[in-house]
Amino acid sequence: MPSWAHLPEKTRWGLVHYLKSLATRPFSVNMNESTEGTGIIKIPPEPPYTREAEAKAQQLFADACAPCHGLTGRGDGVQEQFDDKGFPTRPRDLTQGVFKGLPEPQEVYRRIVAGLPGSPMPMSDWAYGEDAWHLTHFVLAKSSPEQRERVEMKKFRITAQRVQRIPDHPDAGVWRDATPSNLHMMPLWWRERRPEILTVKALHDGKELALQLMWADDSHDQTVIRTQDFRDAAAVEFSSAAEPPFFGMGEKGRFVNIWMWKSERQADLEPAFQDIDNVYPNIGIDAYPNLMRSALEQPTREALTLDSDPTFITGWGAGNIVSNPTRKSAAENLTAQGFGTLRAHPAADQNVIAKGAYDVGTYRIVLRRAFTSKNANSINFAPGQTVRVAFAVWNGRAGDRDGKKSVTIWQDLVIAK
Repeated sequence: MPSWAHLPEKTRWGLVHYLKSLATRPFSVNMNESTEGTGIIKIPPEPPYTREAEAKAQQLFADACAPCHGLTGRGDGVQEQFDDKGFPTRPRDLTQGVFKGLPEPQEVYRRIVAGLPGSPMPMSDWAYGEDAWHLTHFVLAKSSPEQRERVEMKKFRITAQRVQRIPDHPDAGVWRDATPSNLHMMPLWWRERRPEILTVKALHDGKELALQLMWADDSHDQTVIRTQDFRDAAAVEFSSAAEPPFFGMGEKGRFVNIWMWKSERQADLEPAFQDIDNVYPNIGIDAYPNLMRSALEQPTREALTLDSDPTFITGWGAGNIVSNPTRKSAAENLTAQGFGTLRAHPAADQNVIAKGAYDVGTYRIVLRRAFTSKNANSINFAPGQTVRVAFAVWNGRAGDRDGKKSVTIWQDLVIAK
């Protein structure tokens, strides 16, 4: 769940009241009958965090917190966890800097004392006052302020600088002088190993817009021939609306334009189209008459997709750009108006040019397109314009595909005059 701090305060309060209205009955917390309280946590003054306080906190953590969070706080304790509905859950890895709520000391103190209703995290009738403060300091010390800031979903300003000529390769020298924006990412399906930062640069020449994306990935996954294999990929989502639709694929009647780069398509272009024999070299292959060739040039048993007549390759013959082995770009131009509405533009409007490179655990890709498009579902650009832009990254080795990905929230893309 991302931060919604970019929404106006009035809208956020509206969301609060709406969410509270969804409760059909007041939320109750099961407490011992002898437990008395006012419902208000009074936080005492914060004491200094001395070596003696740290030693006390370490002992408190080992006794009461480690069975769930583990001795090192990585969420690897041995005790099984279930929420109040009986579903299995996992304790937080405190070393990642990700908190349910603000990581401010007073907020962490409250959660240690009151627990998290609905979760296995209990209220602490044994930790309050200075002991709770010592535990608060001990928990916060397991991550750095930089880590905690990095996992907060924030809105940044990306400036597309004007240059004489748009580069077509992510390693072109002109990118070195472009201003980087380090965007915070979060996986929609939580996992520990994830891309935390996506570095974005933007350039334009008054006619075309180009974006360079760079992120960490420790595996190079560029084939989808087997059903158990998934590609690495990246996508850029655009909206020209001052108040853009939901960043998760737009909304009904409010489209978003998406440029998506796919690693296996890059591999199809360099060095060559990946056919099924790349993975299964001894597979039996059917051959069909090729009506575009003479009788002496008919394909043999070894004939593969590129040697076949498109009439007998159903997707290719029907004009499906996904099935076309002769495509010239590693990117697709797409439109969506909400979940389940993603559609590829017609072949005539597949005008996004992309090139990617992978080296030493890092992807670098460039996506570019002319400022204007005749398709009503393609966003147009102009110098001096500000558009909304969001990003997504897929890690094939982690099983990412479709909605299982890491994303940013909407950012501002300013196209310099």
